[in-house]
Amino acid sequence: MNEVLIHIGWILILMKVLAILLFVWLANDPLRSLIFGRPKNIPKIEFEHSFFIYICVALFFNVSGTFIGDLILGLGMGVQATRQVFYIYFSIHEALFMVTVLHWHNLKRCEFARITTYGFYISATIMMLFLFRYVDRVIFDTDILRGIYSQVVALSNLFITLIFISYPAHRLHQLVVEKFLNNKRINE
Repeated sequence: MNEVLIHIGWILILMKVLAILLFVWLANDPLRSLIFGRPKNIPKIEFEHSFFIYICVALFFNVSGTFIGDLILGLGMGVQATRQVFYIYFSIHEALFMVTVLHWHNLKRCEFARITTYGFYISATIMMLFLFRYVDRVIFDTDILRGIYSQVVALSNLFITLIFISYPAHRLHQLVVEKFLNNKRINE
């Protein structure tokens, strides 16, 4: 079962990479401007810059978290030590993710897009869930949150992937509709 989840995790990462490539291709600003430039004071441009920041940082932290999680599980420590390292590390990992997104927004003087804020809510929820799971498994030595933990982590990863895909898919749809409508009008 864990092997299936690992493959699903890598498939979701691949989908995120494809989404970011599609996003960069369809964005109004070039890649250099998305990374380093300050967005113009146009809501659509600010949204794209904020969304780009979020998906780049999220993708980096998702890939690094996957490798580090595999490393932690493969260290051969005892079960209790592995739990302590795993849950504390990933709580800090989520917090660092949020700080990185905030810092990049501040450097670019970019407003937060609503979708970025929703992603933040998910990350804060996951961070709290890791801390609660730590208390549940390590401090109280119970397994009360087993069903909640696995479902919320899986659904949040899926939801974040849908967030990644949503805007590039929307822009691609707009592009196709515009091309189709323009060709149809020309032919008439």
